[in-house]
Amino acid sequence: MSVFAYPSTVIREAERPLLDAGVDLMARASRALAHFLADVLRESRGQLFGSRVCVLVGPGNNAGDALFAAAALARRGAHITVVTLFDRTHDVGLAAARRAGAGVIDFPKPDETTDPHAEVAEGVRDSELRVDELRADALRELNRSDLVLDGILGIGGRPGLPEHIASLVRDWRHSAGTRQAASAGTRSTQTVIAVDVPSDLSPVESGAPDRIHADHTVTFGGLKTDLIDPRVAAFTGTVHLVDIGLDLDENQATAAVVDIDDLNADFPRPQPEGHKYSRGVVGILAGSEEYPGAGVLTTTSAVNCGVGMVRSLGSQMVAEYVIGLHAEVVTASGRMNAVVMGPGDPEDEYIHDCVDELANTSVPVVLDAGALDMVGRAESVKGTWLAERPVVLTPHAGELARLLSRLLGEIITSSRITADPIGWAQRAAQSSGCIVLLKGHQTVIAAPDGFFVLPETGPASLATAGSGDVLAGIIGALVATFHAKSQHESPLPERELTHVVGLGVLVHNAAGRRAVNAGALVDAVAEVAGELILAGSLIESAGPSRNER
Repeated sequence: MSVFAYPSTVIREAERPLLDAGVDLMARASRALAHFLADVLRESRGQLFGSRVCVLVGPGNNAGDALFAAAALARRGAHITVVTLFDRTHDVGLAAARRAGAGVIDFPKPDETTDPHAEVAEGVRDSELRVDELRADALRELNRSDLVLDGILGIGGRPGLPEHIASLVRDWRHSAGTRQAASAGTRSTQTVIAVDVPSDLSPVESGAPDRIHADHTVTFGGLKTDLIDPRVAAFTGTVHLVDIGLDLDENQATAAVVDIDDLNADFPRPQPEGHKYSRGVVGILAGSEEYPGAGVLTTTSAVNCGVGMVRSLGSQMVAEYVIGLHAEVVTASGRMNAVVMGPGDPEDEYIHDCVDELANTSVPVVLDAGALDMVGRAESVKGTWLAERPVVLTPHAGELARLLSRLLGEIITSSRITADPIGWAQRAAQSSGCIVLLKGHQTVIAAPDGFFVLPETGPASLATAGSGDVLAGIIGALVATFHAKSQHESPLPERELTHVVGLGVLVHNAAGRRAVNAGALVDAVAEVAGELILAGSLIESAGPSRNER
């Protein structure tokens, strides 16, 4: 089911009542962390006993989590070396690790080094030699450990690592890269695990060699929003969420991660008392004389997604193509619960007719391709046909760049969009007042209030002509179905609508795992919908994920 992500400040506030009540949250976190570390070591080297673990610790509470977990491993036969990197750390945790038999390296701090060009006394030279020895000891332990635990900085850490730490990380990563190159063809057995968040987590490319690159991040209490940004995947590895009993309010979440479990649970199924209108009616205005295939793909995907009825709103030529394949599609006007406009650049006359038909209604619309040109800034939409209705935009990076260039009055390039998909999708949603689905390797769905949804990533086979048309039809069908269910109530709240759109992306992804072109993709949509409706769940595995619950 959906995993909600929260700002670190919200998670800290949720900890406060438990801490005030005397609940030892660190004990809960470190116990779960120790179990996870033990499992990783058993999987990588066959046993926990005799494994070597290097623990990098700073001054925060995540250092305490790391130290108590390390103490637990030491009591079970692991060789633990703690490297303290600041002038203070979690003293109680460090004492527990020492009692369990851990060795400690007090890594030299900046004030313990001297200017190499200055004249120094003999005693100072001895001190410098000792500093070099300690640094060499720390680097040796990092290089020979089976597991390295990053407990340097937690959610309260400032951006950037002090140079004495950054240089150690840089040298360690360089050594690891050299060893890996020398043993090409063999898999490295060293595992790096970050405690709560990787130290100096940042999406900025500069300084990346000086940062921790974790294979796994074990985070506690609630998923932090910073951890799900696709740009930090190289630093977080797979994110594992540990429940420590926090009472988090989903309304305070800033994002949600959705996957196949959400699709299995929330995909709309026909009800015994239902009828075609209760299952939703979607209108499709797609295709043109120049691109008739887009109309076929968009309409067919809507039909195959299990909606109650599909109306073809475009040209007679496109309708003939569609009805030749799907006799159940109707061309007569009538009630609709959602409309898809734009795939295949329909002719202006049909767009004008559709806009007139939607006037004085609150029917949701899904705008794709050429229809995106109708979108203006949120304040300029007031009083137009787009006002007072849910609107979903489905651009790829190039289309969003053009839209934002027009809305913001500056040149926005697609490369800027792909460099920060979440940020630009949020900005587009805020500027337009619409739900924005930014298509790409990691699809992002953003609401005007900044909330965003990240569906699991789809297969590379979806990067093919017509795939976006199929997605537009799926989303239109699902929006129509959910809108029909709530038509006697207020319109779907924006956050619920982002979830519905996310389900559409998941259907698209699941179909993409069964097809290599758009023609096969629409048939796969029918297979996916059939399994969800008739079997109750998808008969497949979702594959690997960056986030685990």
